[in-house]
Amino acid sequence: VLDPGDNIDVVDSEGHTLTGRIMLAWKASCADLLHDFARAAFLFSPNPTVQEYVINNHVQADKDAAERLIAKWLIPERTLRTERSRLMASLVPTLWKEWGEFCNHTGGYEKEYMWIAACDGKTPPHLWHSYFSGHTKVLQKLACRVCSKVLGIGSAERSWKKFKGNLSAERSKLSPKKA
Repeated sequence: VLDPGDNIDVVDSEGHTLTGRIMLAWKASCADLLHDFARAAFLFSPNPTVQEYVINNHVQADKDAAERLIAKWLIPERTLRTERSRLMASLVPTLWKEWGEFCNHTGGYEKEYMWIAACDGKTPPHLWHSYFSGHTKVLQKLACRVCSKVLGIGSAERSWKKFKGNLSAERSKLSPKKA
């Protein structure tokens, strides 16, 4: 748990920074991250620390997850099988070419102010891609959708927590007969 004054660059007794500990935790649970959104969101994060980790530890399952999302979101559902194959053969290499430019800060990603915005902690990844990936054909569409998804249950629990008191109060007034 982080407190507002915590310094994320402090090294712990095992020689890890906070970011390093997060990466180790992710690596330990990587096999359990079967959800395509979670895998793809990690791939498309503009955070330089996450990018470095992804580049060094990229696994085929991450690529497969992104390709399944292309098939799900970018190809119309009622597309014939031959047309679907042709579209996938076009979109998949385009995505990985654009992703390579994204990771290497080339193509349309070479401007320094983009990466300052990625590090500021104020720009969510889906908005970052909305602003800075407009020159891409596939990456922006996929990254904006993937990175805007809620990947954990915590935010949903926090949302419903405020209704808990109201529902409990309502329920407590009900007799067993009315319930």
